[in-house]
Amino acid sequence: MKIPAEPPVGSLIAYEYLWESQAEEREDGAKTYPSIVVFKNVLPDGVMIAYVAGISHAPPGPKDRAIEVPLKLKAHLGLDDQRAWVYTDQLNAFIWPGPDVRDANRLSRLSEDSCVIGRLPDDWFETVKAHILESNRLGRLKPRKRTV
Repeated sequence: MKIPAEPPVGSLIAYEYLWESQAEEREDGAKTYPSIVVFKNVLPDGVMIAYVAGISHAPPGPKDRAIEVPLKLKAHLGLDDQRAWVYTDQLNAFIWPGPDVRDANRLSRLSEDSCVIGRLPDDWFETVKAHILESNRLGRLKPRKRTV
């Protein structure tokens, strides 16, 4: 499986996402989810940290912050045709590439031997990023350190 040398910010990857609701019970994700690489941070020693937001079919609850993923975008990326949401009030942070990056062909019929499912349209990615930053300003963002 091909893995980019740096976290592909603005792209969707296959990742074993650990949801906030599972974090008390386990240290690893229950399954592979499409996840958006939202930010990266390069530490002074050159180690790269990726920050990803997970996408789930589970509808958000009343206290969750999430944005529905357009079905047209899901189709463009080769994902299924079920409704899904990117959760903008939680992130996983991990050393890139980390042990939980998976082959994207598990999730996308268009993927070929890579962890990257595809690049998101800039305008939609900026909307997601702004929603995450707003969650942070509101004190509602819950980053989960994985392999950091």
